[in-house]
Amino acid sequence: MANELNVQEFSDALTPMSDEELFAVMQTLEGESEEISPADRDNSDVFARIAMVETEIERRFPGQLMTPYKNWQQRQA
Repeated sequence: MANELNVQEFSDALTPMSDEELFAVMQTLEGESEEISPADRDNSDVFARIAMVETEIERRFPGQLMTPYKNWQQRQA
């Protein structure tokens, strides 16, 4: 999904997602970020997308930062 949409479309797509979908997108983006070589980091929009997902998580769970996502990750393991 991350590579299919431009950054604005990606941002717009986050709001209607369920929490489960949002957390799955974050997990995918984190995996993608680990595969980016240091030389390509400036040319990748993965980190901008991660920031957008973080913002959406924090909007949904005020004051909890990334705790809901981390709890979800633990339940997935």
